[in-house]
Amino acid sequence: MKPQFLRKAYPSMWLLFAVALLAADAKACTTAVISGKVTADGRPLLWKNRDTSTGLHNEVAVITGGKYKAVAVVNAGQRSTVWMGVNEAGFCIENSLSRDLAIKEDTSGPGNGSLMRMALQTCATVDDFRRLLEETNVSGRSTIANFGVIDAHGGAVLFETGPKTYKLFNANDPVVTPDGYVVRSNFSTTAQQLEANPTRKELDKIYSAERYLRARDILDLCASDKIDLQEVVRQCCRDMSDDSGKAYAGTINGPTGEMPESIATTSTISRTTTVSAVVFHGVKPGESPKLTTMWTMLGDPKFSIAVPVFPIGHVADPLEDEKGGEIGEIAISLRDWRLTPDRDGVFTSGLAGMWRDMWSTEDHLISVTLEAKERWAKEGIKVADVKVLQTKAAEHAMKAMQQELIDEKNAALQLTAPAPPEFGTPLATSATN
Repeated sequence: MKPQFLRKAYPSMWLLFAVALLAADAKACTTAVISGKVTADGRPLLWKNRDTSTGLHNEVAVITGGKYKAVAVVNAGQRSTVWMGVNEAGFCIENSLSRDLAIKEDTSGPGNGSLMRMALQTCATVDDFRRLLEETNVSGRSTIANFGVIDAHGGAVLFETGPKTYKLFNANDPVVTPDGYVVRSNFSTTAQQLEANPTRKELDKIYSAERYLRARDILDLCASDKIDLQEVVRQCCRDMSDDSGKAYAGTINGPTGEMPESIATTSTISRTTTVSAVVFHGVKPGESPKLTTMWTMLGDPKFSIAVPVFPIGHVADPLEDEKGGEIGEIAISLRDWRLTPDRDGVFTSGLAGMWRDMWSTEDHLISVTLEAKERWAKEGIKVADVKVLQTKAAEHAMKAMQQELIDEKNAALQLTAPAPPEFGTPLATSATN
């Protein structure tokens, strides 16, 4: 049955069909908008772990054709929709699916990914995006999502957005968000009739509540001494905790000790369905918007390295390929080798060593990039210098990922081969012809 016929003949069925399509694009994302008022360097942060069952292969692409040029994470080989990105004005956007924002009426217009592409092409500020939502409230959207946005002027807002309505939560407003950040997973407080920051008791059995609560717990702990970029990249993107919110021993946020043989990820922030993650590191008002940094992890972030990408109209080769950025493709291989038979968990053998190698590389890239960012913020930015830095950073990460792949293959070759099967004594053949 064609979607156009379904839309006209069975509008209620079309709604379910449309929601199912959107669900396939954003199965279990976890996000946060963080005001510069509560960060270590005064710059806002924006985070998303992207989960999907249909867009395994991701890449970073240059988005053109609008008022502003942008760089964004997209499904490999596709440019009509984006799933998180930043433009040259320093405007950043990401989303998490929120099915509870769907309405019974027939809807049309841009969906979650196409609206984000439109926003990157036309918006310079959080207020520009608000106006875009006002306009499309009238013209029509097919969005059911929580959109997180930051800009180069200190704006940091989350919009719970249905097809014809939206509600905003300003991370800079101490009345609405006293902690200075807004966390969301796959529900909206608007549809659930909750306050901006619901408690565990209020959420009861709402889908994705455990990821929302776990992300808040992590940020609450980090906020005790201001939140910094590296904490969000490492501790939010890679968290592996059980249903009660307790991190497994040996994992990023867990106590010291051996990891269990395998870890189920159906309730963790970092899941086997996580195909990429991004932490946007904004700028202070007055700094060049081109210093806005999209720290990009292609592939499952547990098996990948964060690489800096700036909105300068260029993407380093290891991140860009119509079949999937190379760094992400290696991360997919590293993850697939450890998948449990049900594909909902990972075997942990060798993970600790892998993380030591990867995180040391990532720490170096973050240190070098932040040092350069501070220098450029004071002395002025040269796009050519930024291009060199992000290219070298991607190449450095690529070499580390390639080495990890080689190490994993060599380790597999060292495993003891199974003993050959034993066969019974063959029957004696007849001596007569």
